[in-house]
Amino acid sequence: MKNIILIAFLGSVLAFSSCTPDKYNLGNLIDKSALKYSIVPSSANPNDIVLISQTPNLTPVWVTPVGQSQKVQDTVNIPFPGTYKFVYGVESDGGFVQADTFSIVITTLDQNAVSTPQWTALTGGFGKTKAWVLDLDANGVSKFFGGPIYFGGTVGGAWEWDAGWSGNTWICPALDYGTMTFNLIGNANFSSNNKAIPSLGSATGTFMLYTATNQMQTFGAEVVHDVTEGASVVNWYAKMQVLSLTDSTMQLVALTSASAWDIYNYVSLDYYNSH
Repeated sequence: MKNIILIAFLGSVLAFSSCTPDKYNLGNLIDKSALKYSIVPSSANPNDIVLISQTPNLTPVWVTPVGQSQKVQDTVNIPFPGTYKFVYGVESDGGFVQADTFSIVITTLDQNAVSTPQWTALTGGFGKTKAWVLDLDANGVSKFFGGPIYFGGTVGGAWEWDAGWSGNTWICPALDYGTMTFNLIGNANFSSNNKAIPSLGSATGTFMLYTATNQMQTFGAEVVHDVTEGASVVNWYAKMQVLSLTDSTMQLVALTSASAWDIYNYVSLDYYNSH
């Protein structure tokens, strides 16, 4: 009986091994030189970049400054001037193959992309400039808010505290803190004159408003701020939450830790001068 069982087992092993292929063939890997595609600005809008895969019967994979796409033809919008990198590749039977990185230079600012209410409130609109000041002057006057800085955080749920400046110089002293300007003239330009911080002084750079997440970020120059509370801010070039933004007022959240905020209150220079 034991011999019969052993013969049956060996027979099943041989049958299985006879059905198992010696090699697995994934197919041919397309040569990089066979990749055909085009990346060109749209004739209707030079900030719209048209992507066309011309490699037949293969799924394209585009890596663009605004994300990935697998469409045979797609269009992505790059609102601001600059040099931007794109990568084209395809999924072939033998695996993924990609072309060399392709760079394209954009020289124009897309008016439509920066004409939303948030962009207009911050800058005054396409081709305009708007100046802002911290809501406190050398006389200790705040024109709209209870003071130049509120406090907040996320421990136990989001909270906000208006300590009421009114002589509370422990928050920050009464000073002329200077101005900062945002404009959409040729690019998203930013400049600031941090009068309270000589090491920063006057500086210029660019900025980005992330409307989908209500965030703002500056590059090359810091927003106007104090040195007292400002020293505890982790990174002045990090994305800042835009807590509120109107034609006349703005609140920016500067993180002092993972769960603590300094909320900086600004008013437009026009509002300050007229009230």
